[in-house]
Amino acid sequence: MGLGLLDILYQVLTSPSAAFRLVSQKRPWAWAVPAVLLPSVVFDLVILPHPPDLAEVLFRLETGRLTNPAWWLLWITILPLALVIEAGFMHGVALLLRGRGSYRGMLCGLCFAFLPMAFFAPLALLRALLDSGTGYLLYYAGSAILFAWTLLLDTTAIRENYRVSTKRAIAICFIAVFLLFFIPPLVVVAAMAL
Repeated sequence: MGLGLLDILYQVLTSPSAAFRLVSQKRPWAWAVPAVLLPSVVFDLVILPHPPDLAEVLFRLETGRLTNPAWWLLWITILPLALVIEAGFMHGVALLLRGRGSYRGMLCGLCFAFLPMAFFAPLALLRALLDSGTGYLLYYAGSAILFAWTLLLDTTAIRENYRVSTKRAIAICFIAVFLLFFIPPLVVVAAMAL
């Protein structure tokens, strides 16, 4: 393969087009999994407040039933599964829009595009240290920047994997996100109405 995990991560940060071109060609699954697990663990430890309590509410479990290690295992399983589903939606939309690429290349690209989420830790530390309105404002502004950066990396991964224009990559990304987040709730509401 020629490049290791740190080399690819460095390229994602400094030269995303070249990095995602390489990822779409090589499909380094052995490096993509650790690349998504690092931000996933950071997100779990830093962002989610009292994760077991949150999961117990979401899954309607008895209070005190879910321990931290069980929650971490659940979260580390959910995030990659979500990326597998997201890659499927993006792959389907890309094929409909005449993109030429692979599902596995898209999945690897999404794993590496999730890297900015690892920077939530310094943001959370800044929010805790300032502990004021300014700290929260910086945290929310920084969060918006990290989400935008991740979306930009997603679009770059689509462009390089399917060899499409930037406009078409943006269209693929937004159509897939729309289908992924808006159609399932509409189906659930429609099913409940019947």
